[in-house]
Amino acid sequence: MKKLVLSLVLLVSLKSIAQIVVPEAPNLKPFVEVTGTSETEVTPDEIFICITLQERAENKEKLTIEKQEDNLKAAIKELGIDITNLTLNNANSDYRKVKTLGKDVIVSKSYTLKIGNAEMLGKVYEKLDKINAYDAYIYKLSHTKILEYQKENRIKAIKAAKEKVEYILAAVGKQAGNPIQISETDNSVQNNAYNTYGRYYRGSFASNAIQSYNNESSEGANNGSDISIKKIKVTSSFLVKYEIK
Repeated sequence: MKKLVLSLVLLVSLKSIAQIVVPEAPNLKPFVEVTGTSETEVTPDEIFICITLQERAENKEKLTIEKQEDNLKAAIKELGIDITNLTLNNANSDYRKVKTLGKDVIVSKSYTLKIGNAEMLGKVYEKLDKINAYDAYIYKLSHTKILEYQKENRIKAIKAAKEKVEYILAAVGKQAGNPIQISETDNSVQNNAYNTYGRYYRGSFASNAIQSYNNESSEGANNGSDISIKKIKVTSSFLVKYEIK
């Protein structure tokens, strides 16, 4: 029997390749390999803000960390945010000469605040501006049901592979048999928190603290009322081998 090698490469998308293989060994059945990919965009309902407070002199008086922390907690309560959503990351002492404070130690503390949406993000930044916080930025986006979205996305990717193999084999007069192998090649959650938002700097909220991802008007971006949160991208991909009938 002459050796028969049939190779069909079909470009379905940039991430999707199918290949039909007829092995040379007589006891091995021909099979087809396909890649199924699914991408889902999810609007985050968990936004994590890293906030830094730093001891400083204000009007020739020392503004302690304790006082700033009280101001921060009061501002959070005014916004109706549960105070348990604020957690302490670390407390540091920076040893350097600061004449205005009359001491060599500057104390700073870093906190994480969890909120739920873009509207609240704007309100939080406005409060940080009012209490003159040292620094703040968005460092993480997530969703309370992200594991469910990943599960659904995996199912869609597998179904995409099955649909693909059916029309590919139908084109050459064949049918798909049982799956021989299923390998997950991608299961990622892309989160662009670092690149999506402007950073809050002390005293600069009104000018450039928040930038809208969708390029709304500068007036809307500056007042914090029209901020757009970039969606989380969930990607799943599977390489599946099917027998050919």
